[in-house]
Amino acid sequence: MIPQNIDLFKQCKAIICDLDGTIYLENTPIPQSHDFVQKILTSGKKLFYFTNNTSRSRATYLEKISKLGFPVADKNLITAADCADSYLRRHNYFPRIYLVGNRDLKTEFESRGYVCLDDVEAYRQPLPAAVLLGFDTELTYRKIHTCYDLILQDVPYIATHADLLCPVTRTTFKPDVGSFISLFETATGGKKPVVVGKPHRDAVAAISERAQLPPEEIAFVGDRLYTDIRMAMNFNMVGVLVLSGETTEEMLAHSSDRPKIVVDSVANLIEHL
Repeated sequence: MIPQNIDLFKQCKAIICDLDGTIYLENTPIPQSHDFVQKILTSGKKLFYFTNNTSRSRATYLEKISKLGFPVADKNLITAADCADSYLRRHNYFPRIYLVGNRDLKTEFESRGYVCLDDVEAYRQPLPAAVLLGFDTELTYRKIHTCYDLILQDVPYIATHADLLCPVTRTTFKPDVGSFISLFETATGGKKPVVVGKPHRDAVAAISERAQLPPEEIAFVGDRLYTDIRMAMNFNMVGVLVLSGETTEEMLAHSSDRPKIVVDSVANLIEHL
């Protein structure tokens, strides 16, 4: 069976692949995902990976993707941390920030020239230029309290992404940054961050710049309706939903986020490259 609108996918000059739930689940590649990625490369189309997940640094992601057997170079990977870096520099929120992130992400931002203040330094004047909320898998109550205090003092508040859950297996998940955002929104009486990852404009800009193509010539393949598919739909990309991660057919049926193409997994796309 040929997926609906598959010709739109065939015409794209670049394929952007989400990671978790799309080409692998945690540490297990999705069946035939290696064949899919290799076929993109041999087809002459440009290949990129995009992840909202900031629980790991760029270097760690490159290592993981390679260890799982997928071809990758630094230029092929785009992350929500890249989007956050661009946003912070564009608004002159540099170099002193309060980062809610694990040690791996802190090391990455320090390598980019940021000064990531600790929980004592963050209270000293001048206050941090910004609070950056990432997917902190080492989150402590001290970090929560400091972040809360800074938000209440109107320090610019940015989140790398707003995914509610991160897939672990096909049917199990763990709380992601979107859940943290809800915590701070409740605690601060409704304050919300600027979100820079998928599905927002900063993510599209990063993709188009890296691919050197307009959005309409790019296919985004992902498993999440409210990030991957919403971004594709809102910015005129070809959105391809795979049902190998978070989204079920029932969720799709009740969603206003409409992909151009729906397949069980990336394996169904190989013959159309």
